[in-house]
Amino acid sequence: MTGKDNRFCRIQLPAELRSLPLFIETVTKCAARSGLGEHKIGAMELALEEAIVNIVKHSSIAPDSLITVECGLKNKDDFTIDIIDGGPEFDPLAKDTPDTAADIDSRPIGGLGIFLIKEMTDGVSYTRKENRNILTITMKRS
Repeated sequence: MTGKDNRFCRIQLPAELRSLPLFIETVTKCAARSGLGEHKIGAMELALEEAIVNIVKHSSIAPDSLITVECGLKNKDDFTIDIIDGGPEFDPLAKDTPDTAADIDSRPIGGLGIFLIKEMTDGVSYTRKENRNILTITMKRS
């Protein structure tokens, strides 16, 4: 973890589920130091977990790959988390929103994770840069 004033944190770990607790611990500490409230931190932890689990379980990322998470205050109101991986290009936001009112047996598999991330956060965006996927989660401090 690095950063000035503890307002910017960066952690890079193997793309494995066993890395998840350290990712969450690091981002949670950074969020708390940045003034994010307890309710927002709880939602942020769930969104971060969902995003990392999706990368590890569903992308074709190489077993020896790393995931990088960078977080901190983008401005005085926005705490952002960038989740960066070197897997094949995949924009999870391009998928259709699942029909949560449909009968569970008639729903297609997948898509609920990114739906939950969108619902639990104040914003989510995707970009592809230098052959890396970057999913950005935004949480408002107020």
